Amino acid sequence: MVRGRDLSDFERGVIVGARMAGVSVTKAAQLTGVSIGTVTKVTAAYKTQGKSSVSRVGNCGRQRSLGEHDARALVQFVKKNRSATLAQVTESVNAGRSHSVSARTVRRQLHREGYYKEVTVPRASATGSPEDCGNREAEGHSDDVATTVDQTS
Repeated sequence: MVRGRDLSDFERGVIVGARMAGVSVTKAAQLTGVSIGTVTKVTAAYKTQGKSSVSRVGNCGRQRSLGEHDARALVQFVKKNRSATLAQVTESVNAGRSHSVSARTVRRQLHREGYYKEVTVPRASATGSPEDCGNREAEGHSDDVATTVDQTS
């Protein structure tokens, strides 16, 4: 009996076929050279999922907080609100969710989707004096730097 390797689709098919033919679990384990527990697990997977092969691709590691549906909704929101800040985007994502996600998670998902951060900074004048730049507070602007999300090609 070999330990520590995955069964091939053929070996799984032999186990399922033997069990469907009425062979006992012990006899099927001896026939295929695997443990009784493996025969039981393969048979149970066939009965519940209806297939004898197991796909392990993309099945390891922690699940992502934002699924495919959430990612599509996030992209739609960003396309509609191109000048939304990261805080606004995060707030819209968390609206109506049972568990909230952080701004960092939203930023990472946007990066995966091809959206990157663009910071709007007021230009400094040639002389560098505050009079040349104008009075930002008098114009109704805040001192915060606005962060917008933009897609780059």
